[in-house]
Amino acid sequence: MGIKTQRITRKTHRYLGLFIGIQFLFWTIGGLYFSWNDMDDVHGETLLDKTEHTFDFEYQEPARKLLFHLQETDPKPIKTIEGIVVKKDSLLRITRSNDIVFVNLSKDKYKVSKALSQEECVSFVKSRLHEEIGIREIAYLMEKDITKGHEYREKPLPAYAITLDHPSNTVVYVHPELAKITSVRNDNWRRFDFLWMLHVMDFETRDHITNWILRVFSVLGLLTILSGLYLFFISSPTIRKIKKKLKG
Repeated sequence: MGIKTQRITRKTHRYLGLFIGIQFLFWTIGGLYFSWNDMDDVHGETLLDKTEHTFDFEYQEPARKLLFHLQETDPKPIKTIEGIVVKKDSLLRITRSNDIVFVNLSKDKYKVSKALSQEECVSFVKSRLHEEIGIREIAYLMEKDITKGHEYREKPLPAYAITLDHPSNTVVYVHPELAKITSVRNDNWRRFDFLWMLHVMDFETRDHITNWILRVFSVLGLLTILSGLYLFFISSPTIRKIKKKLKG
């Protein structure tokens, strides 16, 4: 190729490197952080056990009467009956055709509820902690409280955000109508999430990997690499010697 083509390639390579060099740096830093990080800590598993603590439920006489009464007052077919442990209390999670109800087996009166109370949600979280940790703050989140960049995005609502009194600023999200921990967020996860946003270049939802910004920068990155390889090829003394030998 001619001198003009080489000049254009060098200038293109130089400006491409300047333009996407910062993004290359973000990709590298993010990759290092992702690969060297403790994912158990990112997911909050170093502080609590997110798996459900269940028990085999036996149809005790009072509970059987309550279930019979439940069927009489609201004859929806019962799909599943699960026993879950909330601190010292034992709950039945009864899944019916289109809803879930809870029965507290540890109370004298077997009261049916549609959702866990705030107190039960706090007890639920404390029963999952590996060690005793205090509660710093409790917030009840509804759809209007969640923005696109919120750390509890695309998760079931409503939810209690229970902030632990811990240096990691861990927040445990509990869905009171499911009696499940739906997310755990801490400072390590927030750093991970920020770097992931820079990595995939989705600055709104942070989860859309097929966005056009990432596609464009990926193509520009490929052009930068190809132009660099071309410049290496035309400027390498070894390549020149090989070409001379082939011509000779």
